[in-house]
Amino acid sequence: MVVDPRLLALPAAFGLAGASGLNASLPLLIVSALARAGLVHLAPPFDALQSDVAFYGILCLAVVEFATDKVPALDSVGHFVMAPLAAASGAIVFGSQTGAIRDVDPGVAVVMSLLVGAGTAATVHVARAAARPVANVVLMGPVVSTFEDATSAILSMVALLAPLLVPLLLVGGGVGFWALMRGRARRRAAQRWPAAGPGG
Repeated sequence: MVVDPRLLALPAAFGLAGASGLNASLPLLIVSALARAGLVHLAPPFDALQSDVAFYGILCLAVVEFATDKVPALDSVGHFVMAPLAAASGAIVFGSQTGAIRDVDPGVAVVMSLLVGAGTAATVHVARAAARPVANVVLMGPVVSTFEDATSAILSMVALLAPLLVPLLLVGGGVGFWALMRGRARRRAAQRWPAAGPGG
């Protein structure tokens, strides 16, 4: 059975754009590294991602983003600064994956891909930035940041290598994050309000 490339391209595109919302530079870095290794093939103009300048520039940016995102308060500043980059990253990685769509004018396809990718990444990034101060209050900022980085990396790899699994991964990641935060909230509530003893 031959799978229509569009069935693979769209989950990959949305998966990478969503991953860009969690970590703006990591999906670009993964796409760049895999393209340089010959494991994925990018159509122009996205093939510029595999150049030395693009790869090492994105690598430096990824190190800075990773470090600043682990420091409470500084992470909120980083989210504000990185918001345009997250949208741009989502647009680029989304557009790089939707080149298989040939039924519409190429110019329209590129513009629509960039807009949808930017919107997806920006939505995830804004939600993440809004939730982080709450996580910082309960001293979970670095843990949540690490979870976001791991999710972004895994989502990027799955989107590129097994795109049909992206919807399952997104649902699983959402349920896992919800369970993590709920468990943490219950533990803190139990510490604050210990159960009354037999005589209490």
